[in-house]
Amino acid sequence: MSSKENKNAFTKTTGTVIAVSAGAATTTGVDALSQLTFTEKLLAGSSARGVAQTLLHPIDVVRTRLQARGVRRDWSPRVFIKGVIPQVVLAVPAGGVQFVAYEWCKQRLTELLLPPASHTKQASTKVTSSGRNHAWRQVVVDLVSGAAGAFAASFIRVPQEVLKQRIQADLYPHIGVALPTILQKEGFGGLYRGYWATVSRDVPWNALSFLFFLQESRLFERIQKRAPNRQENLVLAAIGGATAALMLTPVDVVKTRLMTQGADGTYRGILPTFRRIIAEEGPATLMKGSVPRVMYLAPLAAITLTIYNAIGRKLLEARKRRVVTLAPRFRGIGHGYQVACAKRSLFVFERNLPQCSAQVSYTL
Repeated sequence: MSSKENKNAFTKTTGTVIAVSAGAATTTGVDALSQLTFTEKLLAGSSARGVAQTLLHPIDVVRTRLQARGVRRDWSPRVFIKGVIPQVVLAVPAGGVQFVAYEWCKQRLTELLLPPASHTKQASTKVTSSGRNHAWRQVVVDLVSGAAGAFAASFIRVPQEVLKQRIQADLYPHIGVALPTILQKEGFGGLYRGYWATVSRDVPWNALSFLFFLQESRLFERIQKRAPNRQENLVLAAIGGATAALMLTPVDVVKTRLMTQGADGTYRGILPTFRRIIAEEGPATLMKGSVPRVMYLAPLAAITLTIYNAIGRKLLEARKRRVVTLAPRFRGIGHGYQVACAKRSLFVFERNLPQCSAQVSYTL
């Protein structure tokens, strides 16, 4: 950082503190939220997922009851809150883990696969061989990061799904009966019944929904000659989530059958369950619950993105001006003060600023 830039960055005050103006982040959208700290990502992610899944729980009940075998078609009002307690209680930590893992993986892959200059590359830049290579690398970053977030959260998500879906399918009246009964009859492993079926559904959905969202955003920019605003981003996210949800409905049907069966284990394995459903009930059964699934996951993507962005941006906004202390100059340095300025502070606010030393000398 040059002397002139230092003078613009630091402002003298009458006391022993100065404010460091960090400026706005150079990245926008979901990318900007990689600047959040671990605690902030945990807070934003858990809040986003918890609120979204709670609001959409009635639609999730409909989807489960349509896909589960032998469930009575009772749609009385009390049915729509079945399984809401495990849904809410476990959605919060699952969301926190998912977004922390997603952002961590995205940041590491970005550092590994994307050159620093690519962070400031404008959308209007002429497409070259290097640009196409960058685009493919960005696709890999987003796909792998989305998948990593879902996989990390699966260790919480699967018990959540088992408990709430068995309650939704009328196998148990509430969590107070469901949890001890499952542990007694099936052991701890019963909470992870259908684990790989859930992973094979959630991991691709997260990866594909992010990919579709990015591709739609790029297409929007090419047509409209501008970046989408917040409302348009929400619509694009909903479309991406809905498309991925529709494609993966057969996997969701198999997962639901594996999770809602009793301890006798009528269905065994993903592929055997696929074949059995097709043989006994026909291929159309694999698309059961597709409408409520799309109605659930499209707004889930939109609501989660809205809340995560809103909380994340508020947290970043609160750090726009950072207060640091002034210390007397060190021996051997010219007149002035030594400003305590951590590397992390500059990186958080300006991704493209060069990393500076822990101490920045500035003559006031």
